[in-house]
Amino acid sequence: MKQAIHLAVIITALTTYSLPGYSRPGLPKKDAENMIGYYDDSTAVVTIPSLDKMLEEIMNLTGLKASFELKEAKVMNIEAYISHRKRYILYNPEFIARINAAAKNKWAVLTLLAHEVGHHLNGHTIRKSGSTPSLELEADEFAGFVLNKLGATPQQSQEVMKYIATTEGSSTHPGRESRIRAIQIGWDKAAAESGVIIAKN
Repeated sequence: MKQAIHLAVIITALTTYSLPGYSRPGLPKKDAENMIGYYDDSTAVVTIPSLDKMLEEIMNLTGLKASFELKEAKVMNIEAYISHRKRYILYNPEFIARINAAAKNKWAVLTLLAHEVGHHLNGHTIRKSGSTPSLELEADEFAGFVLNKLGATPQQSQEVMKYIATTEGSSTHPGRESRIRAIQIGWDKAAAESGVIIAKN
């Protein structure tokens, strides 16, 4: 019984992200079944940079100084947030650990972090609307652009969507395929800037 409850909590944790206070409905059964397989308590040792180091990589790329604080918090996963005119990226360390364990590389969490940076830099967090599909896609596109510049392939940039995005969209977040396309658009923009063309499968 405890294991079933624990698993339900994990699945619920993967359904809400980005701006606080806007959660997605429960996962459809087929999505929940697909996601369960990604969390296998693997004991493989993988060296992955700290979130602070990842944020530094992202901000160095933009040429901007981070005007927000990265902070561990009791949130469902990871989210961009403003409180008392101070900007934060709040994260649940258990959620981050599970994504790292599932992906076994740094790219999945880097995509999440770049997505949240995109919310701040695009001014999404100062709006009153909270999460909307269009804002989420803008942040995904930014993440794709950043991940290209950091050396990720399109597949590495999009991988995290296997773990967090549902097939169908909601009133706050688009569906998985739309998010994957947005990341590809951002990745392609960065590739065009650098003159690098990679054939798509």
